[in-house]
Amino acid sequence: MSPMPPILGRWLPRFGLLALLVLTFAARCYNVADVFHSDGRIYFLEGDCYSRMTRVKMVCEGQLVIRHHDFENWPQGITSHTTAPFDWLIAGLKYVTDFGLRIVDSKGESRMHGQSLDLAGALVSPLLGVATALWLWCWAGWMRLPFRTLMMLLFALSPILVQGTQLGRPDHQSLLIFLLAVAVSAELALADTGTPARLAKRWAILAGVTWGIALWVSFFEPSVFFAGAVGHHLLFNRTALRARAVRGRWIALGAVLLLAQFVDGFRLSLPGAHFAAWSRTISELATLDLRGERVWHWFGALWLFAPFALWFAARMDARSKGLWLLVLVMFGLTVWEVRWSFYCALALTVSLPWQLAALRIRWAGWTAGVVVMLPFLFAWSRMLHPDGEERERRELSRSVQDEWRRAAGFMQEPGAFLAPWWVSPQIAYWSGQPGVAGTSHESLDGIYDSARFFLTDKPAEAAAILRERRVRYVLIDDTAHANRDYFAELLMVSNSAKILERTAPPEPMAKVLAESPRLAPPFLRYVTPAERGLVHTMGRLKDGKFEETSVQLFEPQYHQIYLVLPDKL
Repeated sequence: MSPMPPILGRWLPRFGLLALLVLTFAARCYNVADVFHSDGRIYFLEGDCYSRMTRVKMVCEGQLVIRHHDFENWPQGITSHTTAPFDWLIAGLKYVTDFGLRIVDSKGESRMHGQSLDLAGALVSPLLGVATALWLWCWAGWMRLPFRTLMMLLFALSPILVQGTQLGRPDHQSLLIFLLAVAVSAELALADTGTPARLAKRWAILAGVTWGIALWVSFFEPSVFFAGAVGHHLLFNRTALRARAVRGRWIALGAVLLLAQFVDGFRLSLPGAHFAAWSRTISELATLDLRGERVWHWFGALWLFAPFALWFAARMDARSKGLWLLVLVMFGLTVWEVRWSFYCALALTVSLPWQLAALRIRWAGWTAGVVVMLPFLFAWSRMLHPDGEERERRELSRSVQDEWRRAAGFMQEPGAFLAPWWVSPQIAYWSGQPGVAGTSHESLDGIYDSARFFLTDKPAEAAAILRERRVRYVLIDDTAHANRDYFAELLMVSNSAKILERTAPPEPMAKVLAESPRLAPPFLRYVTPAERGLVHTMGRLKDGKFEETSVQLFEPQYHQIYLVLPDKL
């Protein structure tokens, strides 16, 4: 066989890398229709994303560090556990998108010009996903690890890693995935006894900086990874902790943590009294059912293959022992709470070269790598080609979000609002008004009061809540009635009952306001569809002429708006 031409040998890997990076970005944009709606406006996927973007908007308006905000849990507000680095990253990307839009659309004809902040928020996580994939490729090359193409393919196609770095999901998890990928890979380089001292210094500084920023972004998840890295070095290679060449790690880590303390302070907060009841309504805090298909769709067959492969790989490379412990701990945490699934998938990805190397035969490693990822095909088939019911759910969700935005646009006069906690962040973002509830556990007092309002059947109690919280607008989610196939009852009622841990009365306030606006208490004035601009009057065409009689067209109405009348509270 004739050797490959030198120029082809140089460029083929580069084209392969480019193709994998494009695949990584494209996979994270499969949900483009859910983010870029047909009306040309940009939407995010979760309430937490809108809370983040409200903070970023405040940063762009000049408030660089936000320790306390009152757009949730009004009027007390919250001291949020959210920190500055991701706020700054999105704000910086906003100015990059402004510059890019001026270049590609100098005449300013695109609607994106007025949405550059939203565009930055939509793109930040996929771009971090691409950055993570590029880092893994380069790191595997520097370390001369086998099967780096399969490792990058796993990162590109793992549905749960796609979800963590998805289009329209500006959540700090995407930044953590990138930072932890860099930090863990740097620690693996330091754990290699063959690493020269000159390179060890660079890896140590890189590890210290990325550990520090990760702990700054969120103290919770990175601390588990960091403890695992330190524990691995203590057990198998203590020189990676105390050698002179790695002192830069501790200096860099300490410097970043001091900066974090200076900028954001220490923000560790304990869950409130109502956390246990509220957490049972949060899907990401649920346990992982090993009998279901989700574990296969998220991790492929790696959740079964990896522990055995890493155990055998430990005979050839001691670093596999630490990776084996990391995978087991992350998988155990994922079974406890599915919120850890992103980090379990990341641990599986970083450890893939060691897993496949345990087979010792290159073609066997490639075969095993492809086979363990086959369940991803079923997950992607469902994601790209949903059944009729799922398509209807997505279309309804887009319509509902469109109307929430119109409802927020109605709230022109300053005043706080009370709405279901899961939609309060987007209403606050679009309207610029503060909400009683929110989606963070720091807003539990507001969530609890909103649940009390929706579940009570006593007007006096409802009035007291509105008076204490200084509420001007009440928004009711009537989606359950527009789409009964998905909900047996109003979600406001069932969710509030779970939070308050009591049975709903026959006629709770949420039900009255959703079904019978005329029976609303006197301190709540119903805002009619005509006032909201949902009714359009047209002349009727007959024999080629318009008659004076008209036809009224009503747009779909999924939500109700009430104005609070202070003089009647």
